[in-house]
Amino acid sequence: MTLLEVVIAMSLIVILMGLGMVKYAAGSDERELREAVSRIEAMSSRGHAMSILHQKPFWVRIEEGQVVLAGADVRASARSLDAEAYQPDLAWDDEEEENANREVIYDTFPTNVLVGLRRWGAKEDAWTYPGEKVVVTWSFQSSGLCEPVAFRLDLGESWVVMHMHPLTARIEQEEMEIR
Repeated sequence: MTLLEVVIAMSLIVILMGLGMVKYAAGSDERELREAVSRIEAMSSRGHAMSILHQKPFWVRIEEGQVVLAGADVRASARSLDAEAYQPDLAWDDEEEENANREVIYDTFPTNVLVGLRRWGAKEDAWTYPGEKVVVTWSFQSSGLCEPVAFRLDLGESWVVMHMHPLTARIEQEEMEIR
């Protein structure tokens, strides 16, 4: 092989590797958004199921840098149900009642994806994002109903919008743009 052929072959290899790296970099945004979508859907499904099972409210709270699944303390209610079964005339003091209604965090998902929420009936671009003094929550009632909302996940110029179903708390419709 001549030196010219080696240079041409190396140039083609470098060009192909460069194209592969560009494609890989664009795919990493999609992977990160897909992971966030699946984690939020799993958290909402779990919160919905737990709210029905335990007949207590649960909620997904969006904070800066993380998404949290929280709810009432179901362990405290299980203890009180067991105690009532064996001692029906047992009187509960205020401290035990307060512990039964305190917030417990069941799952946390740290992310660098910006997550916003739009409530049903709001304008198409009326997204609420968490801030220093803004808390964004989506609650699940013990009846199994939840407010129909949409989540928007932004990562640079790429975004995903998930429209959540009010009866199942799962994704009903999804829109995505990856750049």
